[in-house]
Amino acid sequence: MDFLLNSIFLIILVILSGLLLIFPNILSGGRSKTITPRNSVLMMNRQPSFLIDVRGEKDFKLGHLQNATSIKLEEIPEKINMIKRHSKKLIVVYCQKGIRSEQAVKILIKLGLDNVVSIEGGLNAWINEQLPVTNK
Repeated sequence: MDFLLNSIFLIILVILSGLLLIFPNILSGGRSKTITPRNSVLMMNRQPSFLIDVRGEKDFKLGHLQNATSIKLEEIPEKINMIKRHSKKLIVVYCQKGIRSEQAVKILIKLGLDNVVSIEGGLNAWINEQLPVTNK
């Protein structure tokens, strides 16, 4: 009992730091998953991946990540069965700036997928990191 009374500040500090660690996850509902372009490369090199470009077809043709599949954000619900065929892989979603891809991740999670991430900053951040893009 004396230990608790003497260490109340320490106990409060431990509890507070624990809450601060989970706070960002609580704010996002535990659902939003983003990774940097460099970390996405590391993850894609370590495990089988399925890349989804949620931009429009015109933007996709101008340049995209190698082996990416073009599925517009609004088409995700109707193409979920095709996407679920890749559910054992890491599903990496990106757009131009990372905003639509975060929305896509939330949709995919609601539709039953959980191994899904969005590239933070999208294709713009990818290009800024001087990572390869193709138009084939």
